[in-house]
Amino acid sequence: MSAAIDYFERTTELLEELRRTQLPAIEQAAGICASSIAQGGLIFLFGAGHSRMMCEEMIPRQGCFAGFFALVELAISTHSAIVGVNGLRTALHLEKYEGYAEEILKSFRFGPHDAFIIISTSGIRPIVVEMAMGAKQRGMPVIAIVSKQHSAQARPGHSSGKKLPDFADIVIDNMCPPGDCVVPLAGLDWATGPVSTVTGAMIINMLRCETARLLTERGVKPVMLPSHQVPGNIAADEQLERFYEAYRKSLTHLYE
Repeated sequence: MSAAIDYFERTTELLEELRRTQLPAIEQAAGICASSIAQGGLIFLFGAGHSRMMCEEMIPRQGCFAGFFALVELAISTHSAIVGVNGLRTALHLEKYEGYAEEILKSFRFGPHDAFIIISTSGIRPIVVEMAMGAKQRGMPVIAIVSKQHSAQARPGHSSGKKLPDFADIVIDNMCPPGDCVVPLAGLDWATGPVSTVTGAMIINMLRCETARLLTERGVKPVMLPSHQVPGNIAADEQLERFYEAYRKSLTHLYE
Protein backbone atom coordinates (compact mmCIF):
# COMPACT_ATOMS: atom_id res chain seq x y z
CA MET A 1 0.00 0.00 0.00
CA SER A 2 1.08 3.58 -0.63
CA ALA A 3 2.43 5.19 2.56
CA ALA A 4 0.54 8.36 1.58
CA ILE A 5 -2.76 6.46 1.43
CA ASP A 6 -1.91 4.64 4.65
CA TYR A 7 -1.45 7.97 6.42
CA PHE A 8 -4.69 9.35 4.95
CA GLU A 9 -6.74 6.34 5.99
CA ARG A 10 -5.30 6.09 9.50
CA THR A 11 -5.81 9.81 10.09
CA THR A 12 -9.35 9.71 8.72
CA GLU A 13 -10.16 6.86 11.11
CA LEU A 14 -8.90 8.95 14.03
CA LEU A 15 -11.00 11.92 12.93
CA GLU A 16 -14.10 9.70 12.80
CA GLU A 17 -13.28 8.40 16.29
CA LEU A 18 -12.79 11.98 17.47
CA ARG A 19 -16.24 12.95 16.18
CA ARG A 20 -17.81 9.89 17.78
CA THR A 21 -16.26 10.26 21.23
CA GLN A 22 -15.13 13.85 21.83
CA LEU A 23 -18.13 15.94 20.79
CA PRO A 24 -19.57 16.17 24.35
CA ALA A 25 -16.25 17.45 25.71
CA ILE A 26 -15.89 19.93 22.85
CA GLU A 27 -19.42 21.22 23.46
CA GLN A 28 -18.72 21.59 27.18
CA ALA A 29 -15.51 23.47 26.42
CA ALA A 30 -17.35 25.73 24.00
CA GLY A 31 -19.81 26.53 26.77
CA ILE A 32 -16.95 27.72 28.99
CA CYS A 33 -15.51 29.79 26.15
CA ALA A 34 -18.81 31.40 25.23
CA SER A 35 -19.64 32.23 28.84
CA SER A 36 -16.21 33.76 29.35
CA ILE A 37 -16.25 35.88 26.19
CA ALA A 38 -19.83 37.02 26.76
CA GLN A 39 -18.76 38.43 30.14
CA GLY A 40 -15.70 40.21 28.80
CA GLY A 41 -13.21 37.48 29.61
CA LEU A 42 -10.42 36.04 27.50
CA ILE A 43 -9.64 32.45 26.58
CA PHE A 44 -5.87 31.96 26.67
CA LEU A 45 -4.35 29.24 24.52
CA PHE A 46 -0.95 27.88 25.45
CA GLY A 47 1.22 25.21 23.91
CA ALA A 48 4.96 24.62 23.79
CA GLY A 49 6.82 23.42 20.73
CA HIS A 50 4.64 22.24 17.86
CA SER A 51 1.49 22.75 19.96
CA ARG A 52 1.96 26.47 19.43
CA MET A 53 0.43 25.94 15.98
CA MET A 54 -2.91 25.06 17.55
CA CYS A 55 -2.90 28.36 19.46
CA GLU A 56 -2.43 30.34 16.26
CA GLU A 57 -4.96 28.16 14.46
CA MET A 58 -7.49 29.67 16.84
CA ILE A 59 -6.28 33.25 16.57
CA PRO A 60 -5.31 35.15 14.45
CA ARG A 61 -6.95 33.18 11.66
CA GLN A 62 -9.62 33.94 9.08
CA GLY A 63 -12.96 33.24 10.72
CA CYS A 64 -11.63 33.83 14.23
CA PHE A 65 -13.02 36.45 16.58
CA ALA A 66 -11.99 38.60 19.51
CA GLY A 67 -12.04 36.85 22.87
CA PHE A 68 -9.20 34.38 22.31
CA PHE A 69 -5.53 35.08 23.11
CA ALA A 70 -2.66 33.01 21.72
CA LEU A 71 -0.13 32.99 24.55
CA VAL A 72 2.97 32.21 22.49
CA GLU A 73 6.28 32.16 24.35
CA LEU A 74 8.87 32.37 21.59
CA ALA A 75 11.71 30.73 23.52
CA ILE A 76 9.83 27.42 23.62
CA SER A 77 8.09 27.55 20.27
CA THR A 78 10.45 29.10 17.72
CA HIS A 79 13.05 26.45 17.03
CA SER A 80 13.08 26.04 13.24
CA ALA A 81 16.86 26.66 13.17
CA ILE A 82 17.17 23.26 14.97
CA VAL A 83 20.84 23.86 15.83
CA GLY A 84 22.64 27.03 16.88
CA VAL A 85 20.82 30.13 18.09
CA ASN A 86 17.07 29.55 18.72
CA GLY A 87 17.63 25.84 18.20
CA LEU A 88 15.68 22.81 19.31
CA ARG A 89 17.92 21.82 22.24
CA THR A 90 17.22 24.96 24.26
CA ALA A 91 13.47 24.89 23.61
CA LEU A 92 13.20 21.27 24.73
CA HIS A 93 15.27 22.06 27.82
CA LEU A 94 13.09 25.01 28.81
CA GLU A 95 9.95 22.86 28.56
CA LYS A 96 11.40 20.83 31.43
CA TYR A 97 12.48 23.80 33.56
CA GLU A 98 10.26 24.08 36.64
CA GLY A 99 9.16 27.60 37.56
CA TYR A 100 9.19 28.95 33.99
CA ALA A 101 5.41 28.86 33.52
CA GLU A 102 4.81 30.93 36.64
CA GLU A 103 7.12 33.66 35.35
CA ILE A 104 5.00 33.83 32.18
CA LEU A 105 1.75 33.99 34.15
CA LYS A 106 3.05 36.75 36.44
CA SER A 107 3.21 39.08 33.44
CA PHE A 108 -0.60 39.36 33.29
CA ARG A 109 -3.46 40.57 35.47
CA PHE A 110 -6.07 37.95 34.76
CA GLY A 111 -9.74 38.82 35.08
CA PRO A 112 -12.57 36.98 36.84
CA HIS A 113 -13.95 35.57 33.58
CA ASP A 114 -10.72 34.43 31.93
CA ALA A 115 -10.05 30.78 31.08
CA PHE A 116 -7.28 28.61 29.65
CA ILE A 117 -6.91 26.07 26.87
CA ILE A 118 -3.63 24.16 27.16
CA ILE A 119 -2.45 21.95 24.31
CA SER A 120 0.07 19.15 24.75
CA THR A 121 -0.08 15.70 23.20
CA SER A 122 1.87 14.11 26.06
CA GLY A 123 0.64 16.39 28.86
CA ILE A 124 3.71 15.63 30.98
CA ARG A 125 6.23 18.45 30.51
CA PRO A 126 6.66 20.77 33.53
CA ILE A 127 5.85 23.84 31.42
CA VAL A 128 2.31 22.66 30.62
CA VAL A 129 1.70 21.08 34.03
CA GLU A 130 2.67 24.30 35.82
CA MET A 131 0.72 26.44 33.35
CA ALA A 132 -2.41 24.48 34.24
CA MET A 133 -1.54 24.56 37.92
CA GLY A 134 -1.03 28.33 37.84
CA ALA A 135 -4.28 28.90 35.97
CA LYS A 136 -6.23 26.85 38.52
CA GLN A 137 -4.58 28.67 41.43
CA ARG A 138 -5.85 31.91 39.87
CA GLY A 139 -9.39 30.56 39.70
CA MET A 140 -9.53 29.98 35.96
CA PRO A 141 -11.14 26.94 34.34
CA VAL A 142 -8.69 24.81 32.34
CA ILE A 143 -9.46 22.94 29.13
CA ALA A 144 -6.77 20.42 28.14
CA ILE A 145 -6.24 19.05 24.63
CA VAL A 146 -4.06 15.94 25.01
CA SER A 147 -3.62 12.39 23.83
CA LYS A 148 -5.21 10.44 26.66
CA GLN A 149 -3.43 7.27 25.57
CA HIS A 150 0.00 8.91 25.39
CA SER A 151 -0.44 10.81 28.66
CA ALA A 152 -1.64 7.72 30.51
CA GLN A 153 1.37 5.68 29.40
CA ALA A 154 4.03 8.38 29.86
CA ARG A 155 5.87 8.94 33.13
CA PRO A 156 5.28 12.37 34.72
CA GLY A 157 7.93 14.94 33.92
CA HIS A 158 7.07 17.24 36.82
CA SER A 159 8.39 16.70 40.34
CA SER A 160 4.84 16.67 41.72
CA GLY A 161 4.07 13.50 39.80
CA LYS A 162 1.11 15.30 38.20
CA LYS A 163 0.19 15.59 34.53
CA LEU A 164 -1.83 18.15 32.59
CA PRO A 165 -5.13 16.19 32.78
CA ASP A 166 -4.88 16.22 36.61
CA PHE A 167 -5.59 19.97 36.60
CA ALA A 168 -8.10 20.13 33.74
CA ASP A 169 -11.82 20.76 34.16
CA ILE A 170 -12.38 19.32 30.68
CA VAL A 171 -10.06 16.98 28.78
CA ILE A 172 -10.40 16.70 25.00
CA ASP A 173 -8.61 13.68 23.54
CA ASN A 174 -6.76 14.39 20.27
CA MET A 175 -6.80 10.62 19.64
CA CYS A 176 -3.07 10.39 18.89
CA PRO A 177 -1.22 7.17 19.67
CA PRO A 178 1.88 7.29 21.88
CA GLY A 179 4.60 8.94 19.83
CA ASP A 180 2.02 10.70 17.60
CA CYS A 181 3.09 8.98 14.36
CA VAL A 182 0.87 6.41 12.66
CA VAL A 183 2.89 5.08 9.70
CA PRO A 184 5.57 2.45 10.46
CA LEU A 185 7.73 1.57 7.48
CA ALA A 186 9.98 -1.41 6.89
CA GLY A 187 13.59 -0.37 7.26
CA LEU A 188 12.84 2.54 9.62
CA ASP A 189 13.35 2.27 13.37
CA TRP A 190 10.80 5.01 14.09
CA ALA A 191 7.35 5.60 12.62
CA THR A 192 6.48 8.69 10.58
CA GLY A 193 3.22 10.50 9.84
CA PRO A 194 2.34 12.54 12.95
CA VAL A 195 -1.38 13.20 13.34
CA SER A 196 -1.68 15.67 16.23
CA THR A 197 -1.65 18.65 13.84
CA VAL A 198 -4.64 17.31 11.92
CA THR A 199 -6.71 16.19 14.89
CA GLY A 200 -5.68 19.22 16.95
CA ALA A 201 -6.72 21.66 14.22
CA MET A 202 -10.03 19.84 13.90
CA ILE A 203 -10.66 20.20 17.63
CA ILE A 204 -9.73 23.88 17.58
CA ASN A 205 -12.04 24.65 14.68
CA MET A 206 -14.93 22.63 16.08
CA LEU A 207 -14.48 24.50 19.35
CA ARG A 208 -14.33 27.87 17.59
CA CYS A 209 -17.47 27.23 15.53
CA GLU A 210 -19.48 25.95 18.49
CA THR A 211 -18.38 28.91 20.62
CA ALA A 212 -19.53 31.31 17.88
CA ARG A 213 -22.90 29.56 17.73
CA LEU A 214 -23.39 29.77 21.49
CA LEU A 215 -22.43 33.45 21.54
CA THR A 216 -24.93 34.34 18.84
CA GLU A 217 -27.61 32.41 20.73
CA ARG A 218 -26.86 34.65 23.73
CA GLY A 219 -27.27 37.72 21.56
CA VAL A 220 -23.52 38.40 21.55
CA LYS A 221 -22.22 39.02 18.03
CA PRO A 222 -18.54 37.97 17.73
CA VAL A 223 -16.29 40.51 16.02
CA MET A 224 -14.82 38.41 13.23
CA LEU A 225 -11.49 38.52 11.42
CA PRO A 226 -12.46 38.37 7.73
CA SER A 227 -10.52 37.00 4.83
CA HIS A 228 -8.47 40.00 3.74
CA GLN A 229 -6.69 38.45 0.78
CA VAL A 230 -8.87 40.09 -1.90
CA PRO A 231 -7.31 43.42 -2.97
CA GLY A 232 -9.74 46.31 -3.03
CA ASN A 233 -12.35 44.64 -0.82
CA ILE A 234 -13.44 47.70 1.16
CA ALA A 235 -15.89 45.76 3.34
CA ALA A 236 -13.14 43.36 4.42
CA ASP A 237 -10.75 46.24 5.13
CA GLU A 238 -13.35 47.93 7.32
CA GLN A 239 -14.12 44.70 9.17
CA LEU A 240 -10.42 44.14 9.74
CA GLU A 241 -10.22 47.50 11.50
CA ARG A 242 -13.24 46.57 13.64
CA PHE A 243 -11.52 43.33 14.59
CA TYR A 244 -8.32 45.14 15.58
CA GLU A 245 -10.27 47.51 17.80
CA ALA A 246 -12.34 44.74 19.41
CA TYR A 247 -9.21 42.72 20.09
CA ARG A 248 -7.44 45.72 21.59
CA LYS A 249 -10.36 46.36 23.93
CA SER A 250 -10.51 42.69 24.96
CA LEU A 251 -6.99 42.98 26.39
CA THR A 252 -7.63 46.03 28.54
CA HIS A 253 -8.03 44.23 31.88
CA LEU A 254 -4.72 42.39 31.49
CA TYR A 255 -2.64 45.50 31.96
CA GLU A 256 -4.70 47.58 34.38
